[in-house]
Amino acid sequence: MDLFSYYRQFDDVDEDDRNRELRERRAAERRLALEQVPDLDLSGTEWPDLPNSEIVNAAIARARGRVNGYPDRYAGNVRRLLAERHDVAPEQVVLGNGAAELLQTAALTLLSPGDEIVMPWPSYPLYPLMATRARAKPVSVTADDEPHHGPALAGAVTERTRALVICNPNDPTGHYLPAAELGPLLAVLPERVHVLLDEALVHFQDVEEADACLRLVKAFPRLLVVRTFSKAYGLSGLRVGYAVGSDADLLGTIAPVLGVNALSQAAVEYALQGGDAELRRRRDAVSRERARLFQALRKLPVDAEPSQANFVWLSARGIDGAELTKRLLRQGVIVAPGGPLGADDHVRITIRDERATDRLLRALENALSGDGG
Repeated sequence: MDLFSYYRQFDDVDEDDRNRELRERRAAERRLALEQVPDLDLSGTEWPDLPNSEIVNAAIARARGRVNGYPDRYAGNVRRLLAERHDVAPEQVVLGNGAAELLQTAALTLLSPGDEIVMPWPSYPLYPLMATRARAKPVSVTADDEPHHGPALAGAVTERTRALVICNPNDPTGHYLPAAELGPLLAVLPERVHVLLDEALVHFQDVEEADACLRLVKAFPRLLVVRTFSKAYGLSGLRVGYAVGSDADLLGTIAPVLGVNALSQAAVEYALQGGDAELRRRRDAVSRERARLFQALRKLPVDAEPSQANFVWLSARGIDGAELTKRLLRQGVIVAPGGPLGADDHVRITIRDERATDRLLRALENALSGDGG
């Protein structure tokens, strides 16, 4: 068929019929597109968006210029920037290959076989593993009202206790221990007991200034504060964390022997110099969506813990965490079941942007309805 004949075949087609056919085709395409919407993953705690391209460019530029040489093992520029930010001396800051490595190395340094490390529970699953690797005993403290309740933690300290580890805000519950409660806890602990304060999620709390607890290192040398660039900064793949403290011997022991790689140093250096506006935007977005989500959850048959983190820890009445996880997955939303995190009847759900909140609430309503499971 030639081109002229091809178009002649449409001469007798009614325009209304043709338009109706096109509308039906477009409607079918939209239905198919909706069916193919990818699952929304709200199971992790890292920031979901890619970092600023200039942060990536800084790492690339460093790679092109000096990837064949060893990095600055002391990360002098990054430590100086962090020291200025936190109003401490550069010697009070060490970088590590992720906050988890710094915490694990601190546990191996402080604990001997048979020692005890006290922790609130539920909390970050790494902590019991830290104790196990040090051949020490993890001691879990569960308080009725507040997992980080100072007197409950102090009451669990025995002659064998050598450390406390506190996630603040806590993962997975989202509870936050303010400086006004942490200070008195530090004051009553025996001299032999160190406190490892994991502030991986501290940028998401809006109870007090981000450095309110960190400032206590000046008064309490047994306090070690650990932070990360993996969460609010959105640089999980670079594996960079840092610790701030006043115990020079402990800091010197937990620092990696050859430091942090050059690409990671370049990226976090750029993030510290120009990333504060983006950090505030992310914190404000989480705070706004967190408030909106909790307000909506009051209308649903769920119990949600107050949270100062970028997630909510909730249980559904009459449904265990594993079942709720399955129901939400059928609605296209992936959440973290609470069993591996310390409570079988809970799930942990990440807070993201407005569209994610809307979709989560629809999924919860369907999952909790009589025929939505």
